[in-house]
Amino acid sequence: MNYNIITYYIYLPIISFIMVKIGWLFYKNGEVFLLNLFHNNAALVKSINNLLLIGYYLTNIGYAIITISYWENLTSAIEMINSLSKTIGKIILLLAIMHYNNIFWLRQLNNSKLLNH
Repeated sequence: MNYNIITYYIYLPIISFIMVKIGWLFYKNGEVFLLNLFHNNAALVKSINNLLLIGYYLTNIGYAIITISYWENLTSAIEMINSLSKTIGKIILLLAIMHYNNIFWLRQLNNSKLLNH
């Protein structure tokens, strides 16, 4: 039994769901903050929000694929569960760090003289 193949079949749908769901939530709910930051310039906000979503997806897809390439050889169900937990946990933590990083920089931009007229 090839545990790596089974792990990939489990990993890919889970991580795809997480990436799409979180990306959509960021996209949908982040628009309000961007509108505030860019003084209700809806056209600019839509463009920036779309670019942020594309960047988010590209970053996460790349990380997910790179993660698979470094996966160790799994020989038991216990190793499979441990590896899945560690890998999915790392990606979720990375998403949280990216989210708070974006909020930090948006707040910094909002407080700076750059965007305040």
